[in-house]
Amino acid sequence: MRCAWTLALVALVWAQEESRARESLPSTPKAAPVTRAVTPKREVIVMETISGKVVDKSGEGLKGLRIWIVDKETGQVLGETRTGERGSFALAIPSAESLVVRISREGKEFFEREYTMKEFTTGEPEIVFAP
Repeated sequence: MRCAWTLALVALVWAQEESRARESLPSTPKAAPVTRAVTPKREVIVMETISGKVVDKSGEGLKGLRIWIVDKETGQVLGETRTGERGSFALAIPSAESLVVRISREGKEFFEREYTMKEFTTGEPEIVFAP
């Protein structure tokens, strides 16, 4: 019987020591919750191709003029180009409701006129350069 009590006492002490040892171990870190990365919204920019012709008062095409296309609402320059041999031009720009076309000859003579995008997309307007 003495052996059984000794064995029970040893088992009890061993169980207490095992319990203390487990408490002193560093705890297992918990995994962070899985979250989805936030993807930024993509902005869709609709491009329009506009074209036209710059002529003088007699209807002759003017070459080498510098043209800026400006969004009337924001004042942002949407595109810039030069006229070709016969005064024609073409340019792809972001879509806008109303445009301001600014034309310059050698940085000395300037001309400015408002258009709608529809005027450019339904036909090729002839712009009379009359500074």
